[in-house]
Amino acid sequence: MQIKDEEALMFPEKLKSDPNKHSRDKYCRFHRDHGHDTADCYDLKQQIEALIRQGKLQKFIRKEKTDPPPQDQHPRRDNERPRPPIGYIRMIVGGTAAAGSSKKARKTYFQMVQNVQLTGAVPKIARKESPIIGFSEEDARRLHHPHDDALVVNLRVEDYNMHRVLVDNGSSTDILYYPIFQQMRIDRERLIPTNAPLVGFGGSQVFPLGAVTLSVVVGDYPQQITKDVTFLVVDCSSAYNAILERPTLNSWKAVTSTYHLMIKFPTNYGVGELRGS
Repeated sequence: MQIKDEEALMFPEKLKSDPNKHSRDKYCRFHRDHGHDTADCYDLKQQIEALIRQGKLQKFIRKEKTDPPPQDQHPRRDNERPRPPIGYIRMIVGGTAAAGSSKKARKTYFQMVQNVQLTGAVPKIARKESPIIGFSEEDARRLHHPHDDALVVNLRVEDYNMHRVLVDNGSSTDILYYPIFQQMRIDRERLIPTNAPLVGFGGSQVFPLGAVTLSVVVGDYPQQITKDVTFLVVDCSSAYNAILERPTLNSWKAVTSTYHLMIKFPTNYGVGELRGS
């Protein structure tokens, strides 16, 4: 870790999760603790990115750019066959989602999807029409533009007001991090075992500690909804307390806008709103 002597780098405390559950084969020189490798440390990557944006690591960046990349030496023509990729950067995938965790459940789900695609069946119209959801510049007036902030919200989960919940439309399962699970004092017996691994945490597979279903309240009364959400509990460090994923947003019929940093969803009393924090 070449930047360890940089004064701007702030070393965090040791991991708060149970030390007995940490992998002794992996050691993070940033956290000075076992559990994950330094190269896979999310907190370290976040600090490095922030320091680069602040211009405090220019000497390391210049060192990497002394040799021009191959594509700069040989510009690709428009009619030239593109080079194959050297790897893949994937989103968080796996988990139970709509398909379930068993092979039989996933097979049944894919058969249903294929049947809908082939027949083009149109779902029945609900008795009560849903309100029209839209966004305007008025919704964005509180924000500083331009911005590239992530959509991070506060939710009521069980009896707790949970801050720093990342809304991620691209991933397939809801995540609750184990330190927060412990802080909420949820009985470990409520964890349902699952054999569905997740991919996307440092590029390797992560096996959740289990799944837990919690009550989530979204919005302000009376334009609010209360739904049960099944989270996969993951024991690794994160800048967020939880991640809210695509299947749950779909079940709420929620519409997200990263430009407005807002979620809107239909309720029995009109359109509910949840603003980014």
